[in-house]
Amino acid sequence: MTQEPTAGARSPAGAALRFGAVLAASGPVILTASGAARQSVGWFCSATAPTSYDPGELSALPLAEGPYALEYTPGELLFWGVLLLPALLAGLLLRGSRRAVLTAVAAVGTVLAFGLFTAFFLPGLDPCTGQARAIALPWPLIVCYPVAAGTLLLAARSPLPRRRHGSALWVGAVGAAAWAAMFHRLPVTFDRFFAAVYIDEAPESPWDGLTWWSCDVDRIGLPVVLVALAATARAAAPTRWGRAFGSAAAAVLLLSPLLDIATYISQYGDEYPSSLADSVRWNLLLAAGLVTAAVWSPGTSVSWAGTVRLVRRLIRGRLSGTPPGRAKNFAVAAVIAAAAVWLVVSSFTPTR
Repeated sequence: MTQEPTAGARSPAGAALRFGAVLAASGPVILTASGAARQSVGWFCSATAPTSYDPGELSALPLAEGPYALEYTPGELLFWGVLLLPALLAGLLLRGSRRAVLTAVAAVGTVLAFGLFTAFFLPGLDPCTGQARAIALPWPLIVCYPVAAGTLLLAARSPLPRRRHGSALWVGAVGAAAWAAMFHRLPVTFDRFFAAVYIDEAPESPWDGLTWWSCDVDRIGLPVVLVALAATARAAAPTRWGRAFGSAAAAVLLLSPLLDIATYISQYGDEYPSSLADSVRWNLLLAAGLVTAAVWSPGTSVSWAGTVRLVRRLIRGRLSGTPPGRAKNFAVAAVIAAAAVWLVVSSFTPTR
């Protein structure tokens, strides 16, 4: 008689399939972050957009390629569908059930179908020229999403055990990682001068070049991919490997704020005016902290009802009987809420 694997066992093949599926679903974001396939998606300039001008003119700076915050709804919905699909798949895979995996397959098919429909029937206007975009196949979606769907179907054969993964922390990390994509994408304008304002001068040091590239991929949404991959690794891989990959992802997210500080110091020396706080991407610092907390303390549970009860007890001065674990969860919720409020306020204050 053959012995079936126990419910708590983790199949290395299943973990690899789940991680590969999220990685494949992240393909369009990774490709555009690397500079490839940008002309096939609507939030970048098309191939027909001008890329160089007369050096004698004021608008001789290269036109910004994107990503742009689109003004027509189908293109904007497709941008967010492509960006959040890896995070959605990671969230469904955290549940571990076969039904959740099949739901993830349906989500991949939905985004692919909507992308093809938008490319053929609702291409919209080019964000750089204002002219109607020519029909172009979104080949990153066509190549990556079928691979993701097929990998998920294979992974559905080996469901994961149901465990607590700190879902609230992962959701907060995704929101913080997507902050630049929400608020810092370029506005659509067909005036070359205003478009050129958003392009920095040629980098004067390696720090400047790295910071510019980091800001570019931040607006495209690469940090969201890192969070989604870290969540998938934490859920599917063995604990040691999941924590190692999650810690590495948090370290990569932390590099961007450190690059901002290094670039600021290289430009202004020992002078630290008040604009230093506006030059650092604190949202990625928050995302790194939340990923670290989710990786090393997956049992942290932040619920609305529990938070309200703790606030009431705090107001009445009766926290002496509160369990330490619940108090820690309340502290995590308070930090997340305070950071979220600060990020919202800082997004609408003028910066340098």
